Amino acid sequence: MADVRFGIVGYGNIGRAHAATLAGGEVDRARLTAVVTQGDAEVPGGVVRFASVEDLLAGDLVDAVIVATPTMTHADASVAVLAAGKHLVIEKPIAMSLAAARELVDAVPGGVKAAVMLNQRYHPAYREIKNVVARGELGRIVRFSWLMTAWYRPDVYFLVSRWRGTWPGEGGGALMNQCIHNLDVLQWVLGLPESVMADVRFGKYHSIDVEDEVTAMTTGPDGMSGVVVASTGEAPGMNQLDIVGDRGALHFDGSKLTLHSTDQSVAEHCSTTREMFGMPDYQTREVSVGPDLNQHACVLQNVVDAILDDTPLATPLPEGLGSIELANAILLSAWDDRRIDLPLDAERYQSQLDARLAASSLRDPQDIDVHIDMDASYR
Repeated sequence: MADVRFGIVGYGNIGRAHAATLAGGEVDRARLTAVVTQGDAEVPGGVVRFASVEDLLAGDLVDAVIVATPTMTHADASVAVLAAGKHLVIEKPIAMSLAAARELVDAVPGGVKAAVMLNQRYHPAYREIKNVVARGELGRIVRFSWLMTAWYRPDVYFLVSRWRGTWPGEGGGALMNQCIHNLDVLQWVLGLPESVMADVRFGKYHSIDVEDEVTAMTTGPDGMSGVVVASTGEAPGMNQLDIVGDRGALHFDGSKLTLHSTDQSVAEHCSTTREMFGMPDYQTREVSVGPDLNQHACVLQNVVDAILDDTPLATPLPEGLGSIELANAILLSAWDDRRIDLPLDAERYQSQLDARLAASSLRDPQDIDVHIDMDASYR
């Protein structure tokens, strides 16, 4: 195989972004050969248009397929791709619930590469945060907090869509759509918590059924505590992550990464100092991070390298489970009004979700002329 031939199922905002990445030559040894779209959107020259995923898979035009459909159809479209023996890249989240996501992971046949578009793992600051924590520079992690409120969405974002902001369309709101990236990075760096207690507001800022404001408190190993605050209704919002350890603290303000390193264990200083208002000696430095890059292209390049060279996948499909489990646990805590232990009771969550799916419906989209700048959505 000289090049990996990609097809894209779902030609909305993100599907067209992936098409531009592939057609623009940003992924070596890859080319876009087909798209599935029922609309009249313009496709790159030489790319074949299909009306359904079944039509696409019936021929021999693609080696790998990117599933970029609305969340509600992620799992079904991906199962069809896998059953056809094609390699798979699926947008986040891979399904609307942990139970459905596990079924999808189990459906991957041998010899097929299946990855999830966890592109923010290629964010230069998040990669460096993971490196700092993994190297033990902060010592034992005692606390974290992440303000994930930079995901502001105006009403028109929902009004022009059948599926956004609905239980049948997304299986959630801020947690399952926007902040799923943050939740993935959080569990990638620190692991999943042991329990979560959440205060969730549904339709606080928008006329939607799902969550648009979240405050969740977590407990983790060795007494690690954490707070997650998420919103799609605050402007300008903040992306602020703090990770505190026994040997210092790491602060990310959305652009600059700062490391405070203590000369000794804080616990040791606390128990031995005789200075009533003493503080451990510490140094502060700005941590250098790499340049911005096309994160989606990085994921696709890794998939191509895995297909052609058997390079290990950086974001294999099972890696998409953690963020869904955390998002589901936060929602279940709000629905049950109690602390939820992890691992999540996936069957109980599915039962609660099914009740909401049965009691709601997709939206009748409004015909509004909107301007779309996808670059503004990557926060």
